[in-house]
Amino acid sequence: MTSRRSIATSSLETRLARYRSQALRLLDSAQTAMTRGQWNQSEELLWGSLVAAARGVALWHGEPSDSDDVLRDFVRRLGEQERDRYIRDAFDYLSALADATERVRERRSRVDYLFLAMDDVTEAVERLVARIPGGDMPIPPVNPGDSVADFAR
Repeated sequence: MTSRRSIATSSLETRLARYRSQALRLLDSAQTAMTRGQWNQSEELLWGSLVAAARGVALWHGEPSDSDDVLRDFVRRLGEQERDRYIRDAFDYLSALADATERVRERRSRVDYLFLAMDDVTEAVERLVARIPGGDMPIPPVNPGDSVADFAR
């Protein structure tokens, strides 16, 4: 019985580590692609990074993550529970990045707006990754005086 439990624990730890490292690796690649002006590639890499981070947190919480809608709902609920707008609005930030990319492509917006939108997605991914056990990143505290926390709800 003990060996079965340790195998299950080891398997969980391995999967969590895989989600965490994949999310961070894709995030790093997305940032590199963005600085090179490869906006579509950056957007796709950010999507993968956000999904990997969200799936890792969902796995830890024992939540299903088999569809994008279920994953979005989980992330929104988690963000609301923790009063963290970056987590709560993570997928909205990604949509805003896609919109900003389109506006830049059509020359109706400046490139610096892409980087601002990317900063929000990056913060969301990093906050989710920090909630996957076993990582080096501590969970950022929610402080009422901090502009990151959203206590309006």
